[in-house]
Amino acid sequence: MQRILLELRELATRLPTSDNNRLLALAVGLGLSTGAAIWLFRQAIDVVHTFFVTFLQETVLTPRIGSMAVVICLALVGAIVGSIMDGYIGQERHHGVAGIVEAVALVGGRLRYSRIPFKAVASALSLGAGASVGPEDPSVQIGANIGSWFGQRLRLAEEQMRLLVAAGAASAIAAAFKAPIAGVFFALEVVLNGAFETRSFGIVVLAAVVASAFTQAIEPGSEMGPFHYSLGSPLEIPLFALLGVIIGPLAVLFIRAVYWQHDWWHYHVHFPRPLRTALAGALVGAVGIFFPQILGPGRETMNAILSGEVHFGLTFLLLLGLFKLLMTSVSMAGGFVGGVFAPTLFMGIVWGDLYGRLLQFLGLSALSDSQAYAIAGMAAMMGGVVRSPITAIMLVFELTNDYRLILPIMLATVVSIYIAEHLEPSGIYRLGLLRQGVHLVSGRETDLMQGVTVGEVMMSPPPIITATASLLELRDALRKYTKNSLCVVDKDGLLCGVVTLSDLRRAYDADVAQPLTVGDICSRDVVTIYPEETLWTAIRMMGQMDIGRLPVIKRGTREVIGLIGRYGMMQAYHLAVARKMQDQQTAERIRLDTLTESHVFEFHIVAGSLVAGKQIRDVPWPSESVVASIRRQGRLLIPHGDTQLNSGDALVVVAAPSAEPVLKRLTQLPLPE
Repeated sequence: MQRILLELRELATRLPTSDNNRLLALAVGLGLSTGAAIWLFRQAIDVVHTFFVTFLQETVLTPRIGSMAVVICLALVGAIVGSIMDGYIGQERHHGVAGIVEAVALVGGRLRYSRIPFKAVASALSLGAGASVGPEDPSVQIGANIGSWFGQRLRLAEEQMRLLVAAGAASAIAAAFKAPIAGVFFALEVVLNGAFETRSFGIVVLAAVVASAFTQAIEPGSEMGPFHYSLGSPLEIPLFALLGVIIGPLAVLFIRAVYWQHDWWHYHVHFPRPLRTALAGALVGAVGIFFPQILGPGRETMNAILSGEVHFGLTFLLLLGLFKLLMTSVSMAGGFVGGVFAPTLFMGIVWGDLYGRLLQFLGLSALSDSQAYAIAGMAAMMGGVVRSPITAIMLVFELTNDYRLILPIMLATVVSIYIAEHLEPSGIYRLGLLRQGVHLVSGRETDLMQGVTVGEVMMSPPPIITATASLLELRDALRKYTKNSLCVVDKDGLLCGVVTLSDLRRAYDADVAQPLTVGDICSRDVVTIYPEETLWTAIRMMGQMDIGRLPVIKRGTREVIGLIGRYGMMQAYHLAVARKMQDQQTAERIRLDTLTESHVFEFHIVAGSLVAGKQIRDVPWPSESVVASIRRQGRLLIPHGDTQLNSGDALVVVAAPSAEPVLKRLTQLPLPE
């Protein structure tokens, strides 16, 4: 590898000074390197499987202890994986791809590539022994880290390094699944977070094609198929849309199960990491006794279902999908190293086949093969989990090597994502970033006010008055609310108009003989807005209509739930600025963590804690720790020795991982009585 790097560096100096030429040359080398690395990774998985499953489990242990052999083997491998991760990797902010997305967005694509050999070994052990995870996440990490290694060793600019990381990720998907098109769109949709540029597209495509060509030269053929299923009738198209409606909530269930298990194991299982991963392995192995199909990526089972070689019962298919969902969550939370692509494809196939079989049983489908729904279920499930529709569609298309079902695949995927986003706005990777305080906007950066919704800053409950109220009651209500406008509601409490102080003055000036009510003088033609819309939409509407306030109503009804006006706009601006500053501080903290290769902690000082009210110089900080910054009431402070620490301050501390308990005790625990 060092020789390759030297040759690439020499080539870069000989080429013209065009950045594109250098990047294209690097893309070729990156594609070849990633293809070779992924091939070695797959060979390592086979070696582990041969030793731990074929030899140790089936040959040595099964004749002696029967079905418990799979439990013992997975627990043993879990202990080994936990020891590797504990000794050589340590605590990570994110699992897998989410960390790559964060590094590309915030730290210029700088990854800690020195760790990747240990993670690759841990992943090969996890997959080869039968943990319920997939090979694509470690593959993407291998490719991305190779790209980052090229960029850091060649001292490239951050923008170029980001492209190489994305190209490495695309190469890994292309090599792991023999799917170069899906690899390209994965890099663009997920790794680069939707930021599409012509130059990035060319670099990513070249690296993915080279990696795929390398893999195809060594191992010809497709991963699945080719299959020969087709749509029975255009009238069956709505049935695929219904499949997307069903798969969408299941995708959300999987996302929430992954993070529910992560939190449960983090807060309730306090064993050392090797023992914790061994326990997870034992649990997966115990389920694997009754459902051996859930062990490992499950490629053989997927191929068997899609080819029609096996026909599981309907109840078995339902339970198989549910146990795969749960055991994948347990495997990842317990400490095994792997990804979610293969498990989501597995669940999509199982539940899609179940759906197709049910339609046949009910006589609603003219298709003789339920596998067509299984293929569409693959893309729908992956799209709902990852939220990358083009990647999901193209991956299934390339895996099955059959284009005749592309229309129902697209329909099921789009519907699944639409339903999933209403239940859980963020996909599995973005949700991991959000849980760490990282907010990334897809594509180009948007206006500040587009990141704040009406519901966050509206006045709630809104100032209201009934349409039957008298003008005297209106005057008193305006004084009570200290507002110049009120929402007018009918007897059912639904919005029917808006009345202003100007309306009241005109009514008094008119000197009408009969007494007037609020309903007589209010404006009935009311412009409204929904709470989930952005403030930028509200600003544009108010400017176009030349009005100073908008009633906020619940979507689909006339129930008024708030009022947004000029004061709310000012609040929204301050909120947007505060969020922007918070995001910038988070980005700088992550960058500091990456560059120093230490841990960057953030602690909020609790009233009565050991450091509250003290100057920094008077606090017994643990060795190898530095207070980097203080955030106080929205302002960023550079700390000095005489800086006093107050309750509510947010401290950013750079320290060794072993210092975390001491820092928590200093900042969060009150003084003993």
